[in-house]
Amino acid sequence: MKSPQKLMAAAALLAVLAPGAFAQSVDPGIAVGNSDKLSMNVFGRGQMLGVLENVADPVRNNDRVYLFMKESRMGLKGDYDGLFKYDVQMAYGGEDANGSNTDMSLLDFSADVPVAPLGENTILKVGQFRVPFGREGLTDTGYMDFHDRSIASMADYQGRDYGLAIMGTKGNFTGTVGTFSGGGPNVPQRYLPENLGIPEVVARVGYNDGVDQDIYHVVQQDLNLNRTTKAAYLSALFTRDTAIGHSTPLLVHTNGAPNLLINPDYNPYINNKGNNAVGSANTLPLGDMYQFEADGVIRHPLGNGQSVEGEVEGSWGGYQNTTGIVHIASARAQGDYQIGQYGIALRYALLSMDDKAGYIGTATGASGPTNYHGASMGEPIQEITPSLTWHVKGDNLKIVADLSIYPNCPTFLDPTLGMYAFPDPTATNEDTVAGGTHRSTVSEARMMFQFMF
Repeated sequence: MKSPQKLMAAAALLAVLAPGAFAQSVDPGIAVGNSDKLSMNVFGRGQMLGVLENVADPVRNNDRVYLFMKESRMGLKGDYDGLFKYDVQMAYGGEDANGSNTDMSLLDFSADVPVAPLGENTILKVGQFRVPFGREGLTDTGYMDFHDRSIASMADYQGRDYGLAIMGTKGNFTGTVGTFSGGGPNVPQRYLPENLGIPEVVARVGYNDGVDQDIYHVVQQDLNLNRTTKAAYLSALFTRDTAIGHSTPLLVHTNGAPNLLINPDYNPYINNKGNNAVGSANTLPLGDMYQFEADGVIRHPLGNGQSVEGEVEGSWGGYQNTTGIVHIASARAQGDYQIGQYGIALRYALLSMDDKAGYIGTATGASGPTNYHGASMGEPIQEITPSLTWHVKGDNLKIVADLSIYPNCPTFLDPTLGMYAFPDPTATNEDTVAGGTHRSTVSEARMMFQFMF
């Protein structure tokens, strides 16, 4: 099998790169333990989120007002005896729904190990960490201009996974290549029979003259910008699914990654057993997933505590097996104006799903299996979001208010419970056929209070 050799060759090419210069970094937290061998910083973050939603609902036209603990996290960062840097982050509530492999709360647990023989300051990253694909997906949610990621991220967000990657830089050029399980984070040890495909392989390369600390640590603003900085990256991903036990990695990859391309509610082929009636992994026609992404950012100081920033990003990908093929694409553009403690931002995002995107029911009528969502899911979905941020004390204490408007947005009607809006986490797996899919304008006003140390 040539894939491991090719992966190692690509890693070796990246490893000869030398370190570059970086600007604003993610806050390391507060030092709590230091010795000759160990340095340790503790950090934490809490986010309270209030939401006011406006959805046309013919069943229950009631007010929709919500309050959530969006994030409650703590973690440790540091260095052990110069052998490796470590990063540990836990989520204690508010982010994951209970289910199969989402009950655990581990987000990051990784070590950055210097590999001197492959080049000065080249690192091997081992453990569980963010998959290096896409700027918005890599952005730390504590350092965003909005309360969360855009609707475009639903097309390509990879979340976290466990594996290994090698990263290096030379001047302003940087890159990483890694291989991951493809099953997402927190997968317990299960030694099950398998039909091995190709583990998820991800590469990200680009130019960075000071925007990012490194590929894996990304923020959306620099509150102390004193020079023009810019960056541009290309990302690519490929995996061939593996039959293991009664399922596959792509079918269990749910935690932290609402990627619609591998969501059975929107990919009618990923869980399609064809003519086989037995519901086991041996009957699944294993498929290939591939995605490509490009992004860029520029920041420019205006003096007197003012600065402007712009980001653009686009992605395209697909999934295919012997029963069919679907594609998905997305785009995002946003700008931000910082003046002292305040930030004013505007974001536009576009999500374009396949005309075949939908949930295939088990019942078969005269015209074949029922697609619960229908061909209307192929119509583009847009988001327009202005935001205002008050940095009371940088990102350590801030208030973010934004308003997302989704023109001609898909909504799903349950005749008993009422209408669900597609952008909401609840509605991304809403597959009831009753009432079908509708389109209307949906708006969501949010206010988030963040404290972080």
